[in-house]
Amino acid sequence: MSRVTTEQTSEVPARPARERLAEAFTPHRPINLPHFFSGRLSLIDQAVDAINTSGQHVVMFGDRGTGKTSLARILAIYAQEPEITNGRRAIHVACSSDDDFPSIWRKVFQEVQVSQRQIGFTQDVAAGVVGRLELPDAAITDPSDIRLYVRSLPNPTVIVIDEFDRVIPAKATETHRLMADTIKLFSDTDMDSTIVIVGVADSLADLIAGHESVTRNLAPVQMPPMRVDELAEIVQKGFAHAGLAWDPGVDTRIAELSQGYPHYTHLLGLWAGRHAIDAGQTVVTLSNVDSAVQTALQKAAGGVQQEYASAVASVRKDTLFREVLLACALAEKDSLGRFAAVQLREPLRRITGKDYATGAFQSHLAKFAEKQRGPVLKKTGSRRNFRWQFINPQLIPYVRLEGINSGLYLG
Repeated sequence: MSRVTTEQTSEVPARPARERLAEAFTPHRPINLPHFFSGRLSLIDQAVDAINTSGQHVVMFGDRGTGKTSLARILAIYAQEPEITNGRRAIHVACSSDDDFPSIWRKVFQEVQVSQRQIGFTQDVAAGVVGRLELPDAAITDPSDIRLYVRSLPNPTVIVIDEFDRVIPAKATETHRLMADTIKLFSDTDMDSTIVIVGVADSLADLIAGHESVTRNLAPVQMPPMRVDELAEIVQKGFAHAGLAWDPGVDTRIAELSQGYPHYTHLLGLWAGRHAIDAGQTVVTLSNVDSAVQTALQKAAGGVQQEYASAVASVRKDTLFREVLLACALAEKDSLGRFAAVQLREPLRRITGKDYATGAFQSHLAKFAEKQRGPVLKKTGSRRNFRWQFINPQLIPYVRLEGINSGLYLG
């Protein structure tokens, strides 16, 4: 079998391969170095175009696990102009479940350096940085306050507000409205700074509510699951950085198992590489990938192990919960990740070797939407046209990996 040789990999420093592997594959934290970022270039271009357009601001949205935070961090790097004294600078902050409108902006201004010379983004040590711009919540409760503080900064600023969906639930509506008011005010007064909102949502309206007219000032950047070729590029870069070669098909296999979610690509790439290194190999094989599947099931993030266990739990062995949930993961889906019950028949036949009518598993779908089993699915649509959808899309690749590991599914 022909192999990708180390001649095709990038030059790497003389450090332990395991250490370099861990630099490249980061399943439990976002990417913050452009060298390791793969795919999504068209989305970055789309966001940068909006940043360069007067009066335009950006809303990036999509499912959990599609790489929004990594993209937001890389966008903040690409948007900066450090070589220009008065060039654009970027601030990246992440919201928590304790945040509302004032506390978000307090975080933003805390990222601004205060020197003996000025308030701003100076990196001149001689300027004598003495602290951060600390503002009490009471000083930043109004969009007009925000506009004045941002206008006072010496550089045009890209303000990336990540995980915006996590704000205090009781104050979410007010926070969304005030942020929409702020964006509209920035646009109406021709501010040279840009706000970028990032969060889990099905649509732009789920993250920004307020003036209907504000939508003309927003560039929506939707992040679908990543393509196989984009995920394969992550694998290629990672192994190359670690000084490892790989058998043909290894990168594609990992990408396909990931089902569009980069967390699993990083997880499988990391452990396939470690299995190869621990075996004294310099080439990652498909056998290493198979070994990584079991490890990935143990290391997957986000509590998906417990979600899966709750969904398929049963004292009886003939209940088909595992098989039906796997069929849900394998079913063909529309652009929003939805599927009809009838679309489970073919994957369920492949899994069980039997042809089931939809009536045989309708009750399983209903129970997957009940609290007792998660819920792991939600139902949309109307009678005779119901659609089903995973609440946590990152459960989809986990279910498939569990099916492979248990022998229900060959992959």
